[in-house]
Parts: sequence; C-alpha cells; structure tokens
Amino acid sequence: MPSRSKSDDAPVREAIKQKLQTPSGVIHSIWEQQAPITLHGYLPYFSEYLLSGDLFSTWHIDCPLEYRSNNAPKVPDVLGTAVLSVLSGHTRFCHSAELYGDEVAAELLGINKVVSHDSLSRALGKMEEDKGREWMQKHLLQTSETLLQKPYILDMDPTVKVIYGHQEGATKGYNPTKPGRPSLCYHTYFVANLRLLLDVDVRPGNETAGCYSHTRLWSLLDQLPDHLRPSFVRGDIAFGNEATIRGCEERGVNFLFKLRQSKKVKELIKSLAIPEQEWEDGGDGWRCVDTTLRLSGWTKARRVVVYRRQRRKEEDSELAQLPEADLDQPLLPMPILTDEEPLYDYSVLVTSLDQRPVALGQSYRDRADCENCLDELKNQWGWGGFTSQELKRTQLMASIVALIYNWWNIFCRLAEPDRHMEATTSRPAFQKVIGRLVKTGGQKIIRLSVTGETADWAQRVLTEIGTFLEQVLTAAQLTPTQRWAHVLSRAFSRFIGSEPLHPVTEGDQLLLPI
Repeated sequence: MPSRSKSDDAPVREAIKQKLQTPSGVIHSIWEQQAPITLHGYLPYFSEYLLSGDLFSTWHIDCPLEYRSNNAPKVPDVLGTAVLSVLSGHTRFCHSAELYGDEVAAELLGINKVVSHDSLSRALGKMEEDKGREWMQKHLLQTSETLLQKPYILDMDPTVKVIYGHQEGATKGYNPTKPGRPSLCYHTYFVANLRLLLDVDVRPGNETAGCYSHTRLWSLLDQLPDHLRPSFVRGDIAFGNEATIRGCEERGVNFLFKLRQSKKVKELIKSLAIPEQEWEDGGDGWRCVDTTLRLSGWTKARRVVVYRRQRRKEEDSELAQLPEADLDQPLLPMPILTDEEPLYDYSVLVTSLDQRPVALGQSYRDRADCENCLDELKNQWGWGGFTSQELKRTQLMASIVALIYNWWNIFCRLAEPDRHMEATTSRPAFQKVIGRLVKTGGQKIIRLSVTGETADWAQRVLTEIGTFLEQVLTAAQLTPTQRWAHVLSRAFSRFIGSEPLHPVTEGDQLLLPI
C-alpha cells in the first residue's frame, strides 16, 4: 500500500466567506488562507541591497552557532528572523511572533521560514561568548571599514539602560533617569556624523566610567592599520583623564576630551578670569584662552583650551527684588539695581590637535550628534529592550541591533544621500508597502501597493535604489567587496565627494593603500 505524503495528511482549510452590510452596500468578504502576501513589501529592494555586498550570507556563514540535532532550526533562519524582527521595530524576543506565517518575507530574505522567538533566544545563549563577540565585531567593522580610509572622528559615549527585573549585570550605578534602579551600561564607538556603529560593549550598571571603555577602544585602535585609524578620538569628561590620554598618545592617535572641573582646573579658570586677560573668539558666543596645564595625576603638561560664555538674562525683571513679606503693607516689589560682575559658564578641553581654538570648540559641540544616535537606538530600535537573564545574550542582541541599524541607515542613505533618516520616519514610509508574490511561467513577480502621504516618495526612491543596485550586480567583474564600495560611495557621496571608494580588504586579506 503506497504511503501518503505529508501534504495529503494536512487538513484542507476552506475559505471563509461572509456577507457584510456596510454604508456603501453589501460587501462579500473572503478570507484567503496562506495567501502569498507580506507587510514587508520593501524587502525585495532591501534583500538586493544585502546581496550587493554579500552582507547577510557572509554573516550567517561566519556565525559560530552550531546545532547537532536534525530537528534544530537552521542558522540562516534564526538570524533571518532576528533581522526581520529588528527591522519591524520589535524590542522583545516574543515580539517576533508577529512574523509567524509570513512565508513571503522569509523567501524574499532567502531563508526557509521564520523561527519561534524561543528558538531565537536559545540560539544566542548557545553561542560561545568569545566567539560570538569576535563574530559580531568582525561584521560591524566590515560594514563601514571602506569608509574609514577617509578622515573621520571616533566618538565614544557610554549610555545607561534601565533594567526592570532580574538580569545578569543589572546593578545600581549612575542612573540619571531612574536613580536607584538597576541598570546596564552600553559603551559605544561611533563614526562621527555618519551615524555608524563600530562596536558596542555591554557592561554592568556600575561600570559607567570611561576606563571601562578602554578594553575595546585599545583593541579597536590596535586592530586598525594606520591608514584606517581615526583623525582623532572624541569624548566627554569621562575620558579626560591620564589613562585615556596616555593610551591615545602611546598609539599615536590624536584626542579631544573635556576636562572635569577639578580643583586645579578651577584654579586655572580663576587665574584667567581677570580684566587683563584677553579672550579670543571661540565661536557660537564663546570666548577662549589657549594655554597649557599639568594636573597632579598627569605625566606631563598638555594643551588645554578654556572656553567661557556669559550667561543670558532671561528677562529684565530678574533683578534683585525685596520680598513682599518684608514690607509693612502689600505694595509692588521694588527692584534694586545691583552692579554685579557678569556670570560665565566655563568649559575646558584637552587636546593633542593643532587646530585653532574656534575649530576645536565647534568640533566638540558637534559631538552632540552622538546623543541623537543613542536616543534613536534606545527609543526607536531594540536597545531599549531585548534583555535576557544572561548578559551574554543581551550583549549579542545589542550587537545584532547595531549591525542591522548600520545596514538600514546605509540603505536609507541610498534613498536620501543628503540627510539622515531616523527609524521613526523611514520605517513607516517603507513598511507601508504591501507585497503579493505571484509565481507564473517560471518567474517570481511581486506586486507592490503603497498608501499614505509618502506613497509617491517611497515608490520613487525604491525604484531608484533598485535601478542602481541592478547596475552594480550586473557588473560581473566586481567582487562583493568592490560592489559594497560602490554602494557606500553613493550612500555617503555628501561626505566623501565624487571620488569613489575602494575596498580595503578582500576576503580576510588587508589591501595596502595605493
């Protein structure tokens, strides 16, 4: 007796039909089971973009995750589910359940199926911590290393993530938003202005000091050849100390840090706050003095620039007044004019750069863009969630979110090279595209529809991206790294100009600069 196939055993689900009364008349509704539609209609373009640099394929091939059971999910399926979940704006592992049954999205990304959220979480816990960290560091760097041959600034900034629950590493430390609550600290390393992450290091909440950023900072600088190192390293008062400064000097890397106003720094400010001292223009309303300083813990004197700006008077009515309670009768308070010296806000920078003070001040003020990146990652991407009882899983997921954040930002740069598009605007614009996959005559056709205010814009830019990527992929003589260099050249043309980028590595081999 012939055996029955699994498809024969599967129950046949009939379409559900209903007649509905609506203001426009009778509507006949038919529920289509397993219809080939997806809410991720932008995925054909995003998948082609990933294919142009072999980003997703090399990422899952290098993954140190290993399964021994025949019933275990496939590694590409696990990582593909993570990609779809993060792109959808999810912040919890369980949120990936919204993707169940989207076979079209899985096929467009090149995976077999969307796995369960338990499979995703367990997969991260199954990886060896050191191998998983090396794997993510490699691919985070490969995404943007071609851009590093151009002058750039390396921004460092730790950010605090409040934890609710019992997670490994959640300890009480510096927590400005929820004082007294346990937290984790994400030590981040950005390519300034481009909003690209080179790495993230997740540490317990009581390790927010700048010294805890040293481990990855030194390994990153030592890993980069001279022609890929940053023009200078930039950070706030957490990094204005001897250990960080000396480490940069030993590696021949310039730095720009803000100094904490310690006793000797205040003495320097006081010595300069005299009428005889000339203050030059520091830009943006600041005045400055260029000098040198050697603190007690420093091995030598270094260049410092002291900036000051007069505090603004909000209203003329802020003059000192007699309180009404001190008057014998309720009269209007009488203003008392005072002849006080103007009050100033001070900021002190230490640097090894030879730039003019006005340029140094502007360079440090530009560091504020780093805060925008952290705000976007924590509130619009998955850094506000994806916590686990194991710090290893939290670290891996933070790195995965950072990688997909880089991928998405570069993809959006292909659409709008002149500006950065935050996820709160770019994701809704692209994810309103609905796709229906049709297979006929040996071809796969996806029919796309989009509504909303940005419908015309989304159709136009996705079509332009598709045209550009088709030209890149058609050039058979180009290797994946060369194709990726072309993608980066177009995406960041505003920053690098018309001169195209060239790969800095081929496979695992470093290419020497020409």
